[in-house]
Amino acid sequence: MSRDDVVRLLRERGYVRRDEAFQLSSGEWSHDYVDGKRALAAGADLRAAAEAIVELAAEEGVAYQAVGGLTMGADPLSHAIAVVSGASWFSVRKEAKGHGRQRQIEGAVVGPGTPVLLIEDVVTTGGSIFQALDAVEQAGARVVMATTLVDRGTVAADRFAARNVRYRALATYADLEIVPIGG
Repeated sequence: MSRDDVVRLLRERGYVRRDEAFQLSSGEWSHDYVDGKRALAAGADLRAAAEAIVELAAEEGVAYQAVGGLTMGADPLSHAIAVVSGASWFSVRKEAKGHGRQRQIEGAVVGPGTPVLLIEDVVTTGGSIFQALDAVEQAGARVVMATTLVDRGTVAADRFAARNVRYRALATYADLEIVPIGG
């Protein structure tokens, strides 16, 4: 399955146009809802998206040891990418766990110098993926590329550029033929 096939899955299974505008987690308003988790709920479809993202990273010439992002949006993709690429996966909690090892990053040990592929399912302004970026950088890891299944606008790309982090989305608002948000 190609990137175009994944975009088709997103359109057919993950996209809903609503008559009434609703508020996104970013605070922005939209009539277009994109549910990446629903679109890729079947194992074969999730694998296809993971393979497409691995190919995207290869096109960019990046090598990574660990893949992950903020829980919950990044979890299915990071696990699938780990399976198809041989990398380790990690999950960033919204805040450090209050007991046990009291970690904010679970799964793979992500520490000084670890090359990381940062992932999110759907990005509007980048709030979740930037929260994960901050945690990963605080741990000393090196984000070699950030990516998302769908970018709904241009805000995140501008924010990544300002922080000198390579960023490419698998699909954009233009691919889904929806109104961009921000910028």
